[in-house]
Amino acid sequence: MDMTMDIQKHPGRFFWTFGNHEPISMYRRIGRNSTGGVPGSAKWLADWHRWYDSEECAEIMARTGLNVLHCRCYKGLGWEEEKKDFPNVVSFARACRKRGITVLAYIQYSSLYPEIMRREIPDLIDWCQLDQNGKPHTYIDSYWRWIPCPNRPGFLEYMDDVIRTIVSSGEFDGVMFDNTLNYPCYCPECRAKFSEWIAEKNFTFLDPRFVEMPPCDKEKEMIGNREEIMDPVVIEYTRFRQATVENSFKRFRTLIKSIDPDCIISANVQMMPRRESLLFYNAPPMKLGPLLDVTLSQSGNEPSWNGKDICITQQHEIKFANALKLRSVPLNDGDAGNDSLVDSAYSGALFEALFGNTIPMDRIIMKPLQGGAFNRKRYDVRKPIIEKVQEFAKKYETVLELAEYTPVGLLYSDDSCTFSKKAHEGYFLCEESLLRNHIPFRIIPVSGDQINKDDLDECSVLILPNANCLSDNIVALLQDFKGRLILAGNENGLNDENYCQRAKLPFTGEAIPLPPHEIEKLGWKNTIRFKTDGWDEFLRQDISFELHPAAHPVIKMDNGKVGAILISAPCSVPESKITVPVSMQNSVYDLITLDSRQSVSFNNSNTLELPAFEGMIALVAKN
Repeated sequence: MDMTMDIQKHPGRFFWTFGNHEPISMYRRIGRNSTGGVPGSAKWLADWHRWYDSEECAEIMARTGLNVLHCRCYKGLGWEEEKKDFPNVVSFARACRKRGITVLAYIQYSSLYPEIMRREIPDLIDWCQLDQNGKPHTYIDSYWRWIPCPNRPGFLEYMDDVIRTIVSSGEFDGVMFDNTLNYPCYCPECRAKFSEWIAEKNFTFLDPRFVEMPPCDKEKEMIGNREEIMDPVVIEYTRFRQATVENSFKRFRTLIKSIDPDCIISANVQMMPRRESLLFYNAPPMKLGPLLDVTLSQSGNEPSWNGKDICITQQHEIKFANALKLRSVPLNDGDAGNDSLVDSAYSGALFEALFGNTIPMDRIIMKPLQGGAFNRKRYDVRKPIIEKVQEFAKKYETVLELAEYTPVGLLYSDDSCTFSKKAHEGYFLCEESLLRNHIPFRIIPVSGDQINKDDLDECSVLILPNANCLSDNIVALLQDFKGRLILAGNENGLNDENYCQRAKLPFTGEAIPLPPHEIEKLGWKNTIRFKTDGWDEFLRQDISFELHPAAHPVIKMDNGKVGAILISAPCSVPESKITVPVSMQNSVYDLITLDSRQSVSFNNSNTLELPAFEGMIALVAKN
């Protein structure tokens, strides 16, 4: 089995960390704390960099079981500059690979460093995305990083050469593209291509020769990019830009697989319908996901519980990746600036990733002390937890790969969440209710006319979360749904995928209001204040829980019976209960916590009481 298939079929065999993926020039230029929480201006930076490239470092990672990583390779400084460091990169990759560590070469997709790269490409500005005033777009707050435009001659051809050099070297198991961004660009090439795009739509109410691109009011706010986007030109401009990124990665995938069919292709694509990503940064997971073998989903959703009503969760990314049939790394620690040693949030997040068929990750474990020394204290407290994750993954691999019990489906409509703030918020409100009330559910993603009918058919309940932009074909398919159809919100199917209003609402079903939770923020970190809403009774399934609201259960089925119930939490969880019908029970289960194991059974009743636990608890049927 090649490595790509191994990651996709057995994600629990892998544990992700970082291989010092930034060049010194990047750290120095940014000055402040950067990726990995390392201060870029530190006088000891070069010494630490050399140590990270060493055999000793690779040996520590291998002994810990950190067996897949991406390492620095191409950051956007220009190959003439970065090839000077390539021998060091190759040496590090070889040290890792001979110890069984899978190595992916880091490739920056959307950043150019003109202060260095213009030595090699004097006309570099001709590759750049331009704002509406004709100035080069810069990367977030880094005025010294330009954003390239895939529609301008030069950039993609240059990237082809860089990718060909890296993949053809045979020194890496794959590649990892970072920052799959595409800002609103007003360069001449984009203007011409967008005019062609509009012409193909055959709009009778305008002349495509004279259509202007929608301008930006300010950063991240296009005119028309308000709460509800009904402007047909803004809608098509969004799709045009999404297609630009999608076509880039189709090109890269074709090139890479032609050189090495087994090369793992990964990218940093947020596995969550974040409206800012869909509209401004323009990294649509449903379009990019099929072109990747693995995703890194970076956000600020590091699991936590405020003790009252807010649970920050990575379940958004985990469930969405599973809905797209992708293996993913929930990269939810920001820039790894957090320096906590170990707690239930740490162990709970690792087991949550494992239980969710994604790849656990720890990049802080290799973060240096001030002065550059390896932080032995942090390593010593985290290594045992990592070993317990790996021990569980190995012993219960067949259990982890069982089908998940998810009788409830939550529809995710790409068009609705992109063009409607009401639909976007409705989706997250409903997801919050399902998560906090421990209703076993899956996400059913829809984009245009695309839907996985097999996944839909496995649901006995389907929730439409104010999905107000659905195509005629999707509406017809959902009208034929044979299970319990729940219409949360009052606009489901009100418009087609282009936000054109229908004469009447198309669905009949159980109409309920959207949940009453308070959304504080949906973005880099999703902050929602949960309010008791009765969904635990309204949507009670055969298997149900009396469980702390921040805990997350995963139910694995084996031939109609519960093979395992795996629970993770970012906090201490008091005693709780599980209800399972007798017909779905096995006779005896192992009850496993971080520190103990015992045999338990339901004793011919439907309910089993669980002890208090930290981080994780598992109920696994005994053979």
